[in-house]
Amino acid sequence: MLKKLKFLLSLYIYKLQGVLGLKRSDIMATINEYYMEDFRKLDKKDVAVILPHCLISDKCPARFSKSNGVLCNKCYQCGCGKICESAERLGYQFYITPSVGFTKRLVERKKLKGIIGVACDYEIEKGIASENITNNGVKLNGKRIKTQGIRLDVYDCINNNVDWEKIEELM
Repeated sequence: MLKKLKFLLSLYIYKLQGVLGLKRSDIMATINEYYMEDFRKLDKKDVAVILPHCLISDKCPARFSKSNGVLCNKCYQCGCGKICESAERLGYQFYITPSVGFTKRLVERKKLKGIIGVACDYEIEKGIASENITNNGVKLNGKRIKTQGIRLDVYDCINNNVDWEKIEELM
């Protein structure tokens, strides 16, 4: 009960910090900690590692698929290839998506139950404002999804960076 109260209070404080124009706390750490136990119980085949397109190299030779996003060919010009390889080896699905809207549709099409996702502060704030985050999961298209997330290093849509090791740890 105390864990649930702490979680809900942290979400409320995060939203209040935004309304008041204050520097926001790292809500991803709170969300990750809260959902971790239930997330670990999911079958890996029902979980996807989803990276944003801003992590791929500007010289990336990957193709784009309307149904699966950017198709990593493991060229290793960025860290996505290594994460793709690890995800596939461990039994996770792997996607690189161009937008939050695409990601939401992907979650619905693939019937995902869990996500290891990467996002910038802007997208995290947008997601928290537009999605129903509860103690039972993030509600996307009527389904409750257990998430684990990592913040991008900066808010930049080109050649961004992330703590690649943290993604590996979450898998």
